[in-house]
Amino acid sequence: MPGGFIRREPTDSTKLRENQEVVELFTRVQWISFCDKLQGYDDEVAEEFLQALRPKSKTLATVTFRGLSLKITPQYISRITELPMGLSWEKDERKLSQQAKKEFFPPGEEFSEDKNGVRRTSLSPPWDEVSLQILRYITCEGRFSIIYGYQFRLLTELRHHSDLPVEKRLSIPYFLLQSLMECATKLKEGIPDQVAHHGLIKLLVEDALHSYKVPLAWEAFRNLTKDGDIKMLTEECSSSSSEDKESVAKKRKETGQKTTPSVQKKEKKQKQIKKDAEERIEKPIYTAREWRLSELDRGHGCGFRSGQDEEDGNRMMWSSVNKTNCL
Repeated sequence: MPGGFIRREPTDSTKLRENQEVVELFTRVQWISFCDKLQGYDDEVAEEFLQALRPKSKTLATVTFRGLSLKITPQYISRITELPMGLSWEKDERKLSQQAKKEFFPPGEEFSEDKNGVRRTSLSPPWDEVSLQILRYITCEGRFSIIYGYQFRLLTELRHHSDLPVEKRLSIPYFLLQSLMECATKLKEGIPDQVAHHGLIKLLVEDALHSYKVPLAWEAFRNLTKDGDIKMLTEECSSSSSEDKESVAKKRKETGQKTTPSVQKKEKKQKQIKKDAEERIEKPIYTAREWRLSELDRGHGCGFRSGQDEEDGNRMMWSSVNKTNCL
């Protein structure tokens, strides 16, 4: 098992959907689809993923582990999670965070705080519950008692600016990539409690597995050992696919099962091609009189004036036929 504290992150959106106000807010800002996509995770896969993550820039990280390679960008995360792109932002922008915190609370609204931040339970409904679901599904802090400054930027946007166009909202895909990089860096430095975003990691890995010609299963990948290689799975899938095809063909032969309409159509076409080819080879041989009559039927007006013409015509026709058959 991975070392350190393991965050108990949500494995589905059941708890979130128990609160209708949260659902309405998350739907309005297009977060709900991402929450619904989170379906289980694996602790060991998550830690190996973060150990292997290499930041290349603020908008690019690469991961190679168990033979699987990924290039992660905010756009890639957005495509997989269905979270809108929005504006890039940093969680350590303290001045902006303090402004957001001040804007969040209307005049006269009371709250409780300590040196770390605002106590979540001191927020008025529904914001106590909304902030809890942000902590559980978006920021994945692991501890739900305190709301930090940067989290007020998300809360303030929900409370006062949820009608902003998508391109002017804070980018969750960008934030998630920064958070993955931060977790990976601290984990490599030996700082405990840094394995987070388990559900997101599963989504990224699953997408990469499905990009293979023969899609690979998440369960098969998670059951690989730490030193296992995905090539083992691709070979097994290719072998299994071939065996399945052979088995189906054998079963049809044994049971006399008819082929599918598409196969029947293909076979019919092949037979027609063969028949046409045979007809081209076996040219019909006409007598001069038969040829003359066929030409008259077609309106060509061809005829013979005498028996000698007919005899000469026979010779010409035989010569023409022989040449055609030699081609």
